[in-house]
Amino acid sequence: MKRFILLFSPFLIILFISSCSKDDDGDDQLPSGSNPPTLDCPDDGNPVFIEDSGFVKVDFTSADFTVTDWSFQTNIPGYSGNGLLVWNGPNSMGNPGNGLLTFKVQINTPGTYRFLWRSKITIGNNNTEHNDSWLRIPDAAHFFGMKNNGHIVYPKGTELPPISESSEQTDTEPNGSGRDGWFKAYMNNVDWKWQTSTSDHDAHNIFAVFTQPGIYTIEVSGRSQGHGIDTFVLFNEDYSQNEATADEIGFSETECE
Repeated sequence: MKRFILLFSPFLIILFISSCSKDDDGDDQLPSGSNPPTLDCPDDGNPVFIEDSGFVKVDFTSADFTVTDWSFQTNIPGYSGNGLLVWNGPNSMGNPGNGLLTFKVQINTPGTYRFLWRSKITIGNNNTEHNDSWLRIPDAAHFFGMKNNGHIVYPKGTELPPISESSEQTDTEPNGSGRDGWFKAYMNNVDWKWQTSTSDHDAHNIFAVFTQPGIYTIEVSGRSQGHGIDTFVLFNEDYSQNEATADEIGFSETECE
């Protein structure tokens, strides 16, 4: 009996050590590229949409619009998701902040992101009327418009610093109205379209720079009566516009609801 114990006890010791080693290496580590398990949720009760790998897609109807003149609608064909919100308040051409909607996104991958919303003109057939809303990203490091030729504009009255790429420009003010860091953000199509441009008759795409991971605020307010929006995305340079706006991509995951 003593020989049996002496022969097999080293094997049992090795097996025991191996088992302990596997347990120690296991559940305490997150998989590569995963999001933190918890967020420091804001107090407003809004869902936080989680950016993953440089992309986040937000349901526009998720905002609290109950005390505003935004109207939730499902009777306009072609919307994605749950429906769309249409600005039914008075035109607010030079006074941003009316009907304020607030969205929260958790940025995990710092960098420069392009902003695009999917919207529609719901009144008439003129592609330059009922086609815009106000947009602001107040806690980004930088918020700007840029043309394909590299020309840059900043919202009128912004308190955010400029980016270095505009240092040689003599004029960085967009055409048209704006104030307090708000861009007039427009599209030019009667039907649904992915377009968010700024600067009248001189369209610039809209970008934000996030230098640190964290929860950021996207603000939209009513401008032109009849402008309807159902979705927006933020995406970095790893994505083309076609990739970021593909119909088969669902809304990003949310937390803090």
